[in-house]
Amino acid sequence: MRYVANQHTYAARLARAGFTIIELLVVLGIISVLTGLLIVAIGGARSTAMGSTTRARMGAMVQATDRFKGDTGYLPPLLDNDRSALDGLEPTNRTNADGPAYLERMQGWYSYTSPAEYLLGYGPALQDGHDGLGIRRPADDGYWGAQGVAGGGAVGALMHRRPPLGTVSDSFSDPRGPVLGPYLEIDDLSMVGAFGGDASGWDGSIDSSTGQPRVYMAGDEGYNADAPKVILDAWGVPIRYYRVNHPAGNPSGRYPAGYVPPGHEGTSPNYTPDWTWTPSLSEYIALRPYDIAPSDAVTWTFLDDDGGHWGDFSEVGTGSAGDPFGDPTSTGALNMGTFAYLSTGADRRLFPWARVDEPGDADGRKQWLGDHADRDMQGWMDDGHSALLAEAMYPTPDSESTNADNIVEIGR
Repeated sequence: MRYVANQHTYAARLARAGFTIIELLVVLGIISVLTGLLIVAIGGARSTAMGSTTRARMGAMVQATDRFKGDTGYLPPLLDNDRSALDGLEPTNRTNADGPAYLERMQGWYSYTSPAEYLLGYGPALQDGHDGLGIRRPADDGYWGAQGVAGGGAVGALMHRRPPLGTVSDSFSDPRGPVLGPYLEIDDLSMVGAFGGDASGWDGSIDSSTGQPRVYMAGDEGYNADAPKVILDAWGVPIRYYRVNHPAGNPSGRYPAGYVPPGHEGTSPNYTPDWTWTPSLSEYIALRPYDIAPSDAVTWTFLDDDGGHWGDFSEVGTGSAGDPFGDPTSTGALNMGTFAYLSTGADRRLFPWARVDEPGDADGRKQWLGDHADRDMQGWMDDGHSALLAEAMYPTPDSESTNADNIVEIGR
C-alpha cells in the first residue's frame, strides 16, 4: 500500500511540475515586454551615438573653418546648390505681404555645398586651382574670380571661375600660391555624399522623407561623381552652413554695428539715421535652440518700416516693442558668433519660420508659410517671391516641434 501511495504522490508531483496555459502566457508577456524595452534601449543608444557622431563632426567642421579663415582672411563664402555664388544681402526694413523682406530672405541664406567645396576642395584644378583634395586661395571675392565676371550666366557662376593653376599668370590670385587644405579629415566615407545632378549642378530632386535635396552615395543608382558634394550628418542629411551676412562681393567684410543702409541716412541738417541694423546669427530662426535656459536667453527683434517689431514668423504678439510679432527669444552665443553649422537631427526635418510651438489654434497662429507644408520651390516663385531663394525653400513640416532635435555648432 505504501508503494502504491508513493506512486500516486510521484505522479501528482509530475503533474504539478508542468506549466499551465496562463503561466505560459504570463512568461511570454514578460519576454515581450523585456524585448520591447531592449529594442527601445538599443534604439536610444544608437540615436545617442549618432548624435554624438554628428556633434563631433560638426565640431571638427568649426575648427576646419577657423583654419580656412586663418589662411584666407575670411570665412568660406556661401554657394548655392549649383556651387555658384550666393552673395551677401543688403539689409532693408521694407515689408511685403509676409513680413520683413530682409528677414524673410535670410531664412534661405545658407549653404549645403560650401563645406565640401572649401574645407575638402574636391573639385578639379579648373574649378579650385588644384586636382584632388585641397584648393588654391579663392581670391579676394571668395569665388576664384567668378564674382567679377558677368555675361553668359549668373554673376559668380561656377563656369566663370578663374583659379590659380600654378602656371596661369592672369588668374585673380597668386598663381604660385600654395595648396590650402584639405581642412577636414574624411574619417568615414559615409560623411560625404552628392546631390542629384552632374558637373553643371543640382538637378532639383528632393528627398520626400526629409524635404531637402536628395543625396546619393558612391555606388547608388543615380550617383554622379561630378555632381555637387555635401558633408552629411550621421543620419545621411546634408549639414547646413550659415554665416553672418556680409556686404556684397566682400566675404572678408562685415557690416558694422549700427550699419546705416543707403536711403536711411536722415535729412539735413542733422542727418540722423531713421533705421540702422546689425546683422547677426540670430537672424536665422532655424539656429535658435528649441529649449533655451533663462540664463542664456536674449531678446532679439527686427524693426520694419511700419514700426512693427518681429521675433520670428509665428503669429503671436501685437508687433509692439514689448509684445513683438512672433517669438523674440535668441541666445547670446548667436549674437556673438560669426558662423554656424546645423544638423536637422534624428527626425531629419526642420521648420525654418518659427522657433517653438506656440499655444493656441494652429491655423490661427500659423497663417504664413507654416500652413503650407506642401509648398515647393515653383510655388514659392509663382507667389512672387525671390528666385534667389528658390533652392532654399523646400517643403516645410507643419509643426515647429521638428526643431526640438536640431543640432547646432557655433563658431566665433
